[in-house]
Amino acid sequence: MAEIASLVLSTGITSAILQVVVDRVTKFVEQKIGLFTGVDGSFRKLERTLMEIQARVDVIEKKHCITKAAEVLLEDLLTSFLDAEDLLDKIGLRVEVNSGSQVRHSMPFYSGIPSEIKKMQEKLDGLIKDLERYSTTEIIQLREPKEKAIAQCTSLVDESRVFGRDTDKNEIKKMVLSVQQEGGNVSVIPIVGMAGIGKTTLAQLVYNDADVRNQFDLKMWVSVSLDCGLYMITESILESATRGKGPQLSSLDCVQVELHKTLKGKRFLLVLDGICNDNLSDWDQFSLSFGAAKKGSKIVMTTRSEISASIVASTSYRLDPLCDNACWEIIRQRGNLNGQTNLEENGLAISKKCKGFPWVAKVIGSCLNSGEMEWDALLRRELWELQEHKTRIYPVLKLLSYDNMPSYLKRCFSYCSIFPRDHVVEKDDLVQLWAAEGFIQSQGTREIEDVGRQYFEDLRSRGFFSQVPNIGGDQQRYKVHELFHDLARFVSTNLCFCMEDKEDNMPCLVHISPNARHASLLYENTQLSTQPSTLEAFCNYKKLRTFTVLPKFPSTPRPVMFGEVPHEFFEKLGCLRVLNLSHSAISKLPPSIGNLIHLRYLDLSHTGIKLLPKPITTIYGLETLKLKNCPKLLHFPENLKDLIKLRHLDFDRPFMPIYVGKLTSLETLHAFRVGKENGYQIEELKNMRCLRGSISVTNLENVADFMQAEAAMLHNKQYLDSLELKWNGIGGQTQPVELVQQVQHEVLTLLEPHAGLKELRVAGYCGSVFPGWIANPAFIRLESIELENCAFCEFLPSLGQLPALKKLRIQNMATLKVVDDLFCGPPAAFLSLETLTLCDMPELSNWSGLHDNDMPFLRDLSIDSCPKLATLPSFHYLTSLQRLQISRCPQLQPLPEGGLPTSLKTLYILESDILKDWCKKGEGADWNKIRWIPDIRIDGMVIPAQRPDNQNDEVQNAPENMFGSRNPLSICSVILFPLLVLFMRSLYQYLSQARD
Repeated sequence: MAEIASLVLSTGITSAILQVVVDRVTKFVEQKIGLFTGVDGSFRKLERTLMEIQARVDVIEKKHCITKAAEVLLEDLLTSFLDAEDLLDKIGLRVEVNSGSQVRHSMPFYSGIPSEIKKMQEKLDGLIKDLERYSTTEIIQLREPKEKAIAQCTSLVDESRVFGRDTDKNEIKKMVLSVQQEGGNVSVIPIVGMAGIGKTTLAQLVYNDADVRNQFDLKMWVSVSLDCGLYMITESILESATRGKGPQLSSLDCVQVELHKTLKGKRFLLVLDGICNDNLSDWDQFSLSFGAAKKGSKIVMTTRSEISASIVASTSYRLDPLCDNACWEIIRQRGNLNGQTNLEENGLAISKKCKGFPWVAKVIGSCLNSGEMEWDALLRRELWELQEHKTRIYPVLKLLSYDNMPSYLKRCFSYCSIFPRDHVVEKDDLVQLWAAEGFIQSQGTREIEDVGRQYFEDLRSRGFFSQVPNIGGDQQRYKVHELFHDLARFVSTNLCFCMEDKEDNMPCLVHISPNARHASLLYENTQLSTQPSTLEAFCNYKKLRTFTVLPKFPSTPRPVMFGEVPHEFFEKLGCLRVLNLSHSAISKLPPSIGNLIHLRYLDLSHTGIKLLPKPITTIYGLETLKLKNCPKLLHFPENLKDLIKLRHLDFDRPFMPIYVGKLTSLETLHAFRVGKENGYQIEELKNMRCLRGSISVTNLENVADFMQAEAAMLHNKQYLDSLELKWNGIGGQTQPVELVQQVQHEVLTLLEPHAGLKELRVAGYCGSVFPGWIANPAFIRLESIELENCAFCEFLPSLGQLPALKKLRIQNMATLKVVDDLFCGPPAAFLSLETLTLCDMPELSNWSGLHDNDMPFLRDLSIDSCPKLATLPSFHYLTSLQRLQISRCPQLQPLPEGGLPTSLKTLYILESDILKDWCKKGEGADWNKIRWIPDIRIDGMVIPAQRPDNQNDEVQNAPENMFGSRNPLSICSVILFPLLVLFMRSLYQYLSQARD
């Protein structure tokens, strides 16, 4: 167990926390010291003390062999630093609250601060004395530590010990042997995968293949360590190329020139094993050495980081975990179990525990062979539950994937141990949790959560998170790989714990450190009704910062859990920053929740909560409040506007908090329901410039005039991606229809959003025309538009000139009679459109105005429920169209002249009798226009396509005008138009980048 303690304490989690606290104190002293009198010296002394302790802890944590004395001391230091962080947070909140005039009276500012700082200083001074009392030899056992650096891998491989990689080898080999005619002489093939998944082994297999050996004039292998810079890597390549016989050169220029000369005119294969982001900072300079090589030269790069791969190549090869059978072959070989067929079934069960990692299979096989592990123990227990010094697995995983991680990522990663295995989390939710816990370091003017998303992407690119299919919703969903989840538990010992709530017995928490900071309550019984005593068990951990209720398994239905929270729960857990009681049966919270002055994140979604207690509006540091699917919630507290740091307010009730516009830091507000009364009017949006993502502004009929609309200042909401503007029609209005139409037109005109919007939906609008901004080509990022239930609009806006529009849906336009040239505008319209839907248009009789070069990328066209529609434009111009669906258009006449484009793969005709007769197989006049389409369905019946007998027949029966009139000018336009489209797209991308 001492060895386990040493490994845990050498994780760097202590120094990672110390670094954050020191940075926070330094920043606090720099920015806010002037607000205090008489304690500025105390703050500066506290800062110096923390820095001194941090320096000493760094020395200790870099050693693997730590004595019991150092173990206890480090834990005390960690606890003291976290306590200091809590103190700093409390003081910081007091500063921010008292600097805001709205709530200045609510919290005593200066009282008690000097004595609290003094107590903390005395505690830290005592720990420094303890550090000084021990000499280095007393703290650290002076024996050679276990090898800490990752051993460099050579190009040699024993293929008889490799299983399950034949397909991967063949794929990489094919890429290595291919000679591309386009591009430069050297191409890069990144192999990306998690640490220990077998990337190096795969590269070795390809490197030593006979066909590969014969293809290249020169082969080089370089194993890259983390601290290798441009000079070291280039020098190593030159040494490999010359087999150590090259000149000894001391400058980068000389080394690069010599390597350039050595590779000139040669087709080479170079393997760079173990590349990380830091090694690629000068990739452009580095690649100059290969400029004179022969075409077909290849660089195979192994890396854990998708970011690294994207720097050097547009595509990469993702290496997946081994299958269970391959892991079993490794275990059997390493365990000397060949011929023991009776072990096959149990062996496959054990191989599943490897999670596809070949080195885990090697360790298990070796330990079975030596007798360190027993079959029964492996079958009955998880690897995490086995003694660490016996399994030898987590130290290796820690060394491969964790030790060299930046300290700020270590804290974020270890926090994931509070989730159960296979728990699915949304990316933005996790970032909000990290932000609430204070794990994210500010970077200049960047938003904290933008930095947090960068943290997440860094961890994901290292393989810690894998994406799971998203069933509905826009959020990206991920889970932590099982082995890495166990590693997170391993490195967060004494900081994080999960408690299982079982029906048969009370949970046992005797082995949990009383200084633990993050906890989750896991349930698995759907009928379980958790008693208050279960929550009371957590009250012994008074320094908890996180308490969250989660299902133990992803498939576990949400149970009915504790109907109320004991009053003392919030009194004793005053350090909580994250509180998640979602999916419980609570209907109320005790007023003692006001004691949670550190609280940043509160999730009460999917509960029976009826009222939020008034003291919740005094938690001035609250940043996230989630109340999704709370059907019994009656209203918001009147003073919710005092939560001036609130950034995320997520709810779906049909009412709004009053004076929500006071919450000027809000980034998430998915819905704003306009009211007529003061405090609910649309002007509340005026100063909410931080709004991000999507917002739906509804009940716009309550906007009295254009001045109110103008006051909303939608144009300055620069971070919004998606906007819905919704009226509830004209019903209930007492004013004349013409006046209502005029007001709504003026309102929509002045609700123009910023030009960077990506999605727009307008519904229930009763004006007779749309304002000009909706078709303004200045909206260079607008990709999706929905116009729905605009009952009085007789003409469609000229949307054809929107350069980025990909998806367009127009539905339920009751008075629209024609779609003509105005819709497309000037020639070459809808240059990016991919999907077009026209449906529920009872008066639409004619669609025309579609010309050559319009909609060049349209793939999907749907026309539905247009009972009077009789004519369509010619579709043969739509050279990318793949799917055409025409439904419930009973008056539609024959297909337009020119037929359909040859790109069409699917044609559906439903409840459109006249068109159905014209397209009847073998008999209808239009059959020859469609018979070559692979997938034809008419009223649900599959009509087999009729293939032409010969090439001449194919040309004869293909759409007649697929090459226009087949005169030279038309053929020329067919050739030149794609070039024009590519030019326009490139220009659009250039302008977008310039705008960014």
